[in-house]
Amino acid sequence: MSTAVVNYDEVADWSGQPWNRDVTGVAVDSHDRVYLLQRGPIAVTVLDRDGAVVDRWRNEWFSDRPHLISIGRDDLVRIADDGGHRVFTFDLDGALLGSIGDGTPSRTGFDQSTHSQLEDALGQMGGGPPFNRPTKMASSPSGDLYVSDGYRNCRVHRFSADGQLLTSWGGPGSEPGQFVIPHSVTVDNDGRILVCDRENDRIQVFTADGELLDVWNHVQRPTDVAVDLHGFIYVTELPRGPMDLESWRLGRADVTLPGRVSVWSPHGSLAGRIEPPECEFAAPHAIAVDSSGAFYVSEVPESFATSTGRPQRIHRCLRKFQPRHTLSRSTSASTTDPTEADARPHAFLPHAVGAQPRREI
Repeated sequence: MSTAVVNYDEVADWSGQPWNRDVTGVAVDSHDRVYLLQRGPIAVTVLDRDGAVVDRWRNEWFSDRPHLISIGRDDLVRIADDGGHRVFTFDLDGALLGSIGDGTPSRTGFDQSTHSQLEDALGQMGGGPPFNRPTKMASSPSGDLYVSDGYRNCRVHRFSADGQLLTSWGGPGSEPGQFVIPHSVTVDNDGRILVCDRENDRIQVFTADGELLDVWNHVQRPTDVAVDLHGFIYVTELPRGPMDLESWRLGRADVTLPGRVSVWSPHGSLAGRIEPPECEFAAPHAIAVDSSGAFYVSEVPESFATSTGRPQRIHRCLRKFQPRHTLSRSTSASTTDPTEADARPHAFLPHAVGAQPRREI
């Protein structure tokens, strides 16, 4: 079986805008247009592949915390609003097609009023029905919808295309099949359900019915996953330090581990990793990949600083990375855990396309 080593260039100042405010989500449609989700009066900004703005959607539906955005093979846009306890479906022009949830948080056992530490409150949570601060909705080829739920729940919900709840799975904890802040859900090319189990430092892989297939442990606080046409898997990973939440699976970090982006081949080897000192990520939160293999990373340094007590500073919150070349690619999918990372160099090249210097933050 072949192994891939992929080189990436950052496209410096892509779109010609600074993007120095939080960009909570990013998605790409079938025309390679890029959809950015932000908190504020403009909820969605649509760019072409060169970064020119082609559309903007005013915020007429969300709370002050829209969270992640996805676009499925049906070219419909799904947005999870964690502050509003609802999920939405739109067409590509921003027309609302439907929503799930009545805006009332479900009872999950989470009660921080009786626990001074967030970790204790999460540990006492039992889980419940939809929704209590959902994080992402993704569609499957069958038309079913999957929602990771979320910040104050510990479950994944499966809905029919018309919004009827079919099943839920999960629960609090670090055992296989359990979650602590399921931060994102993605459906891969084979219809498997990939769940970013953020505070267990892992991605869990399920069948469409919620049967556990695999657990990928060699990731760090994963926040989002994207899958390209060849089955390569792209993961955004938050920093973790001694003052951050403790990993339920690994314990508290002794030193600060920086944020990064990892790319895994379909058969589980590490194909690329972007990290310091070549590139600094403050709070990588979402990722999307287009038909050419270029990928987009959005970040939320303002929200991350507020929630963790880290100092705030200006940081570019949207970046595009372009693949330079691929030595070989395997298009066969696998349920292999991407933990057997090979020792080949991961090959991020910190120079922008056109031999321009990388933008320093």
